[in-house]
Amino acid sequence: MNQEKLWNKYYILTLLVNTLHAFSFYMIATILSKYLVGIGTTVTMAGFIVGLVSLTSLVCRPFSGLMADRFSNVTLLKWSTVLMGIGLLGFTITTYVPLLIFFRIINGVGFALAGTCQIALATHFIPKTRMGEGIGYFGLGMVIGSAVAPGIGLAIAESVGMKVTFLISALMVAGEFVILMFLHEEKKKPSGKAARIRLGDILCVEALPFTFVAGSYSFINGIIASYLVLYADEVGVGGVSIYFTVCAVVLFLIRPFSGRLMDKKGIRIAVVPGLILTAASMFILGVSRTLPLILLTGVIRSLGQGAAQPALQAGGINEAGVERSGVATSTYYLGGDIFQGIGPMLGGFVVEAFAGAAGYTAIFAICGVFQLVMLVYFVWVTGKKKNAGNTVREERAAL
Repeated sequence: MNQEKLWNKYYILTLLVNTLHAFSFYMIATILSKYLVGIGTTVTMAGFIVGLVSLTSLVCRPFSGLMADRFSNVTLLKWSTVLMGIGLLGFTITTYVPLLIFFRIINGVGFALAGTCQIALATHFIPKTRMGEGIGYFGLGMVIGSAVAPGIGLAIAESVGMKVTFLISALMVAGEFVILMFLHEEKKKPSGKAARIRLGDILCVEALPFTFVAGSYSFINGIIASYLVLYADEVGVGGVSIYFTVCAVVLFLIRPFSGRLMDKKGIRIAVVPGLILTAASMFILGVSRTLPLILLTGVIRSLGQGAAQPALQAGGINEAGVERSGVATSTYYLGGDIFQGIGPMLGGFVVEAFAGAAGYTAIFAICGVFQLVMLVYFVWVTGKKKNAGNTVREERAAL
């Protein structure tokens, strides 16, 4: 194999695994809460079950990282597909809430294990001189899946039923397993030293301010994925699945420019307008009663999210330093797991506390207020760092 060739067959196969994995998971993201309410669970319980996968991922992510370092990633990925398949098929055979909770947790364990091991496996097939480019392309599968697959899943559910959607999602997982049969990985040599884990190995304190702010977007994503369809049904708006397609298009248009803007003008120029735009979109969404207006809020939200999120992730890595970019990235995603899990759970309580559309209006408004709070926090934190930098420069000039 040409060591400088990025698009080798093994790398392409790992990309296919990653893309199928993303589509399989996110296809059910927007239909799950509706499905659970339809089979008789309360909105609160539906939100709890939906959010379980993120909380499961939060618990499993540090352990999945350790496992990826010690065992074959191909073998671990095969097991992850088995777990995800069991979790998906479980929703087609039972309506018993404790079993639904069990299958959702199983699905979450598989999702967390796969997310870590896929990246670890891909690095085996990416030339050292093109690692950044290779990882960049590799992330597109998850981005595309999270943006496009929810709309596809909703369209399939509306056409042939929700259980069929679960089955198709499970077939995609089976496709991952088949592809993994063609991938091989060298056996890892067992370490003679006992593993020693420090807090700094799994949590980057320097990246936490950026993680908190980015978490507000994960919170909103969890709310939108879980309750937008129910909200549209409540206010009598059809065809809302196109919302996710519109958001995907806008995200792909804006993301390439936000990083360049941050590099030239600083992080505030990307994040501050992003937070303001996203807050405005959520306030407007809560009073939207037509499809065009709902779609407009999606455009505004995606402009804000596409500008702010890449800058926040880069900001966390820059603050930690290149030598700690791994733990900075891990901390960033851990924050996303927490906030995306909390969002649907809190949303269920808020929606049930009000009658009709008022509950959805309230939770969308809470999202808007949360963004404004994060705006104040971000300006304060970055202001402190700027002032600290100025003080250091003044002290150096006086010496």
